[in-house]
Amino acid sequence: MQEKPILQIKNYSLGMEAEGNYYPVLKNINFSFFAGKIHAIVGESGCGKTMSVMSVLKLLPKNSKVLGGEIIFENQNILNYSEKQMRQIRGKKIALIPQDPMTSLNPLYTVENQLLEVIMLHRNISKEQAQKVATETLESVEFKDAKNRIKAYPHELSGGMKQRVIIAMALAAHADILIADEPTTALDVTIQAQILKLLEKIKEQGKTIILITHDLGVVAQYSDDISIMYLGSIVEHAQTGELFKNPHHPYTKALIEALPVKKGKKLKNIKGQPAPITEIISGCPFNPRCERADSNCRNNMPELKNIVNSNVACYHPY
Repeated sequence: MQEKPILQIKNYSLGMEAEGNYYPVLKNINFSFFAGKIHAIVGESGCGKTMSVMSVLKLLPKNSKVLGGEIIFENQNILNYSEKQMRQIRGKKIALIPQDPMTSLNPLYTVENQLLEVIMLHRNISKEQAQKVATETLESVEFKDAKNRIKAYPHELSGGMKQRVIIAMALAAHADILIADEPTTALDVTIQAQILKLLEKIKEQGKTIILITHDLGVVAQYSDDISIMYLGSIVEHAQTGELFKNPHHPYTKALIEALPVKKGKKLKNIKGQPAPITEIISGCPFNPRCERADSNCRNNMPELKNIVNSNVACYHPY
């Protein structure tokens, strides 16, 4: 019997208003997220990664408009939820680990105060119990000397320690799904690895982690599944090992070939730049930068189809 996803995004499209017109930023995308898995969403800046997951929390810019589709959580389409209903989900059931820990914490409050605010909001426990939970949660994310340093202010902490506080805040309300939006971008390489190992440890507790990143190399070791996005479309989806072993889409292959793997190996770059939102591209969105593109690619949008152990949107896959 196939496992049921904890969260699904189905045939979802989103538009953004610019210069008086709505332009598509997400085009008929589909995701299935499972408990106890890290699902990485990878792509260049502006491809729609963050907009996809912000749609789950209904935290979208005012100039955006849902053009179609569903987001299914607990057997309900949460696109129909009111703001009051969404407040019962955000933080409590689906928590966000934002991109920059440096700016995500309030500099005027201690770590303890900020954790207590989250815990008291989402859990029906006393302040004394909440203080105990706050310390225990910090310890669970390997925050050193949690009992004493919980009284610290954000400016007294390193970038890695700040990120641990952000993760602790996401865990404190017992959320089942954690959305990690570029959680390692502002950190050095050593701390990046520590944070990713921490997310892997949290996954093993049965949590679902959606990991947003522009760096395919970051997720190679830690994710279970990867979806590659380009200009608002999913161009390839596969289990991580399979994707690195047999990339089928030209964009996926180009991303992997651009990774610094071996010393002395010449890196390949991807020619051109992603088109701006206001430029409408007919056919495959990658066709202006693709060496394999032909007239069919330029005129018709390929569907995501199964090829061996991957789903690929390409007329000329590898």
